[in-house]
This record gives sequence, C-alpha cells and structure tokens, in this order.
Amino acid sequence: MNLLSEESCVVGNSDVFVSAGIAKLPIIVEAFRQIDAGILKKNNSYYLKETDKVPSLGALNNLHESIELTIEDLYKLMIIVSDNTATNILIEILGIHNINHTMAAMGFDKTRIERKFFDKKKAAEGFENKFSLVEMGELLRRLYHLQVISSEFSQEIINILKEQQRNNIIPYYFEEEMPIAHLQGADFKILHNIGIVFSENPFIICMGSNDVNTRKLESIMRDIALMCYNHANK
Repeated sequence: MNLLSEESCVVGNSDVFVSAGIAKLPIIVEAFRQIDAGILKKNNSYYLKETDKVPSLGALNNLHESIELTIEDLYKLMIIVSDNTATNILIEILGIHNINHTMAAMGFDKTRIERKFFDKKKAAEGFENKFSLVEMGELLRRLYHLQVISSEFSQEIINILKEQQRNNIIPYYFEEEMPIAHLQGADFKILHNIGIVFSENPFIICMGSNDVNTRKLESIMRDIALMCYNHANK
C-alpha cells in the first residue's frame, strides 16, 4: 500500500496464515490498550521464573531466575529481539481472551491468539495462532496514521517496531538510515515479514508464507520489498 495515495494491491493468498512471530503485534497492541485503560502500568514488576523460559529467540531464557522485569521491558524484548519467553509472559498477563477481543473490536475477525508459544499440548489439540495479512496491513496503516489506541501510543509502537533486530528481509537492501517499522515471523517452513517502509514515498508491505523452503524464500521476499520500494519511489 502506497501510504500517500493509499493505492494498494493484493497478490496470491493474503488470507490466514499460521502466525509465528506476527502474533506479537496483536499482543503489543493489547498491552498498550491495557496501559491506556489503567489496567496495567509500564513500570509494573514481574519476576522471571525458571518455568517461564522457552527455547529459541530472545534473551530471557539465558538470564537468572527472579530477575525483575517491567511490562515495558517485556514488550520491548518481545518485539526488538523477538523474545519468546517475554511473549508468553505477556500472553499470561494480558489474557488470550482480551487480546482476541481487542482484535475483534478493531474489525479483525481472522487474526487470533489460541495458545502460548511452544505449548505442545495445545498445538497437538489443534490450537494455533493465526493472522490475516490484509488485517495486519490495515493495522499497520492505522498505526502509521496514529489511530491505534492514541497518537502517542501508536507512535511508541512504531518506534519499537523500528528497533526490530531481525533485518534479513524487508530492510536487507536499504541503508540503516532508512526507518523501517517491521516484524518478522519464522518457524519450520514458515516465513513472514510485515512492515512500514518510511521512504520518501512511504509504503506498507506484508508478506506471508506457510509450508515453504524458508532459505530460498528469504531472497525472493527481499527482491519483492525492493521492487515495491522502486515502484513507490520511482
């Protein structure tokens, strides 16, 4: 989507995908909704438990038990370094029902959280986190126009997304000075990347895939991002 003209196009299946890390965008939106409502405060404390720790990305599974964290620490770790332990802690604090209720209230009927990350029991029972590329594109559009929760919180979410450290897809061809607010999701045969590219003519790009060769797809997604940039800024 060209954010100046709002001209857009959809190619291929842009409906529902297994979300992997894209689930973290609805989660951070719900965190800010509860902060705005006074249910939570950014500086509320949480003490890490050994049982919280899950594998893969992030820092918390390498830190010692009982370390003090704030809600702000958790959502920044979740987005910036894709911390899965921080994600699960936030899902527990915020509540799956509340995250899904907020998505529904925003008009997003297909994006849902059904379980924590690495919950093998729930996964075996058929529970899966899902997202719609079109819905997440619309969420990014609203963030760009500072229409999510409040202008202040929308801008804060954008600023956090700009700090995302997994920069091997959308930002790959661009200089570090080019601000890109994006989020990546990756798992076995799953690869997604969605974001706002703050070029001279800013645009949104959302790419999703399930059941793919992720190594080969990375280069294809990079090329698609560059093609979109060239089209938006020709």
